[in-house]
Amino acid sequence: MKYLLCLLFISYTLNASEYIKYDNIVIDETNKLMWQDNIEVIEYLENFTTAPVYCENIVLNGYIDWRVPSINELIKIIDVNETKAINKKFHYVKPALYGTVSTFTANETRMWKVDFSTGQVKIDEKNKESYVRCVRDVL
Repeated sequence: MKYLLCLLFISYTLNASEYIKYDNIVIDETNKLMWQDNIEVIEYLENFTTAPVYCENIVLNGYIDWRVPSINELIKIIDVNETKAINKKFHYVKPALYGTVSTFTANETRMWKVDFSTGQVKIDEKNKESYVRCVRDVL
């Protein structure tokens, strides 16, 4: 039993994400993602239709290939042990809903969001505005 617990702990440690804060971005080395982390993530509200346009038009650290994250990507930065339920490397966050590009399949008029005041995953109407934190793949 102790052997199994040690293996589980080692596996968890190896799979834990490594985050690096650099200027106005945070890099998740484990999941190969680069996240927007500037003042705009707490200023702009977008809906399901306008969020992709917003992300496609930003330029951060010379990169232009930003997009709205999926729910599976956004939940990777949740940390319920932090005050604002997000990994501590992120400096800009509103304790509010952040949108994703993921549609709720049981109702196409709804989408998945993350509430960074609690770390909860929620479902909301696509036409309702929420904050957006753009992401890009790190090659």
